[in-house]
Amino acid sequence: MSSNLLNLGLQSIRANQSALSVIGQNIANVNTPGYNRQVTNQSTRDNQMGVQVTDIQRITDQFLTRQLWSDTSSASYAQTFTLLADEIDNRLASSTSSVSTALDNYFKAMQNVVDDPISLPNREVFLAEARGLTQRFSELSASLTRQSQTINDQLVVYSQEVSSIAANIADMNEKIRLANAANRPSNELKDQRDEMVVKLSEYLDVSVVEQGRDQYSIFIGNGLPLVVDNSANVLTATRGDPSADQYQLSLLIAGRPADLSNQISRGKLGGLTEYREKILEPAQQELGRIAILVAGSMNDQHKMGMDLDGRLGGNLFRDINDAALTQQRISPKRTNDSTLSAGSVVITDATKLKASDYTLVVGLDAVATVKRESDGRVFSLSDMTSVASPSDVTEGSYYIDANSETLVVALDGFRVSLNTTTPMRPGDTFLIQPVATGASDIRTELTSGRQLALASPIRVEAPQDNTGTGVASVEITDINATSFSVSKRLQPPVEVRFSNTDPLTFSVFDMSNPNSPQALDLGNGPMVGQTFTPGVVIELDGYNVRINNQPKAGDRFSFDYNTDGVSDNRNALLMSGLQQKGMINTQSFQDIYGSMVSKVGTETSVAQINFRSSRSVLESTMNARASVSGVNLDEEAAKLIQYQQAYQASAQLIRASQTLFDSLLSVV
Repeated sequence: MSSNLLNLGLQSIRANQSALSVIGQNIANVNTPGYNRQVTNQSTRDNQMGVQVTDIQRITDQFLTRQLWSDTSSASYAQTFTLLADEIDNRLASSTSSVSTALDNYFKAMQNVVDDPISLPNREVFLAEARGLTQRFSELSASLTRQSQTINDQLVVYSQEVSSIAANIADMNEKIRLANAANRPSNELKDQRDEMVVKLSEYLDVSVVEQGRDQYSIFIGNGLPLVVDNSANVLTATRGDPSADQYQLSLLIAGRPADLSNQISRGKLGGLTEYREKILEPAQQELGRIAILVAGSMNDQHKMGMDLDGRLGGNLFRDINDAALTQQRISPKRTNDSTLSAGSVVITDATKLKASDYTLVVGLDAVATVKRESDGRVFSLSDMTSVASPSDVTEGSYYIDANSETLVVALDGFRVSLNTTTPMRPGDTFLIQPVATGASDIRTELTSGRQLALASPIRVEAPQDNTGTGVASVEITDINATSFSVSKRLQPPVEVRFSNTDPLTFSVFDMSNPNSPQALDLGNGPMVGQTFTPGVVIELDGYNVRINNQPKAGDRFSFDYNTDGVSDNRNALLMSGLQQKGMINTQSFQDIYGSMVSKVGTETSVAQINFRSSRSVLESTMNARASVSGVNLDEEAAKLIQYQQAYQASAQLIRASQTLFDSLLSVV
């Protein structure tokens, strides 16, 4: 009897001591991140032989644990995306850094030179505002470039963090396997491993598969293995190909990289890459397109004017088709079989440009495709018009010569030309960037306000003895025409004369020799006796003449070089008019910029809402998990009293057994 009581007491003490140890462990780790409370499970031995500890159970809910991993990824993604979006949104919209403000100042200064084109101070102020505009483009572009570089740096750091955590999880898998094999407790090891997965989820979305022997296998992207049992692969961030300025993620599996482009959609890494794709790159492209539109349209109009010294205007801003710029707009993939010997992207119509990069891929039989990255549209050469010469390539056509390894194709307002030293092979890829660097490339070309070509180079004069109401105007169309081949002269000066009355006709005369005018012949016969209708456009060499209202027979209008036309503001008016002109889909420069700012603002607002929502969901999941797996000190204190009492009662059993044993000895 005493022996049985002794065994029961010892078993009870051990069981209650084990329970007290677990309670102590719970209390000690009440503030330990990732700790799951434990309970001691006991069962009765057979045949009233006492109690035994069956196991120490780790209280966890796998559904809530996995939900925590998922919600952590979502919240980290939203936070990363929002922080970056807030920065660029504030930058683009701020009056101190906005291109819109700089454009306003530029056109206000232009209005001053329209009002007083002869004023040198006004001209210098306008030129200063032009420089300020280019500086604003440059500063914004530099800001976006810095953010892009920051993203690259973070991709490198975060990928290293992911690789380190993955290696630790693989090591923890091995420790758990060894502990289980030796029948040692592994609850704390499992807690640590789950907490590592939480940390991993901060960087990317993960799929965790629990396999035999309590082993975790972790997959990322489209099912690529990051961790399998006790081995881990390495995540890397390296320069993109062909876009070296844009780092790409890949997973090294057996030493070979597996591309993860567009496969990481959550976590900090997903926030970085999706922000870059949805906001940063489109903003860079749009800013570049606006800069090219401004520079191209202003240059085109400025070149149609005449400066204070009687010279034809040059480029106000850097030529958008400067040789260095056209060459930097194309990049071959480093793994191409062919070698690019010469390549260029020439802007043919800035108003048709899209805010996008393009990818040209050579296919079978040299039938290439061009993918517009902004919307995924693919242009195939098989759907375009083939022409016989590179010089014949216009919008929607192409030229290809397999023998000379030459390809020329034009679309969306640009023409790309490729020459390779070896034949192009299927799969050869080229990155085309018509507008990506537009904002960083723009600069002013003029050094003095005198060089501003605000006047029209052609003077229109009507004799006072004209009796009709006709009004003549001139529009410059080509400053490279023969008419402007001699400096400060119109070759030839011309005169439009009206004759007859029914119908009213006009003739155009070459006035090189005023004493012996000759009918002007531009190759289609003498321009004499042509019927007049009000508003008729007379197309001449490099310029058009328009006569409105109703002239009468005998009226004349003469056109000659605008010598000493210093107070003329006709070209300045045309340049000023570009402010309100619909450049793309009826939108002006500022409309286009405003649309970009509005789009970024909308994306940022949505991101802020998503961040608040995802953070709230994460907090809810953490609270739900804590209610199941967390340590409740009040509950543990109650259990502590319970098992202390049980422990004391167990000790009484041993004492009773000792008393009985002593009584038996005394009888003997």
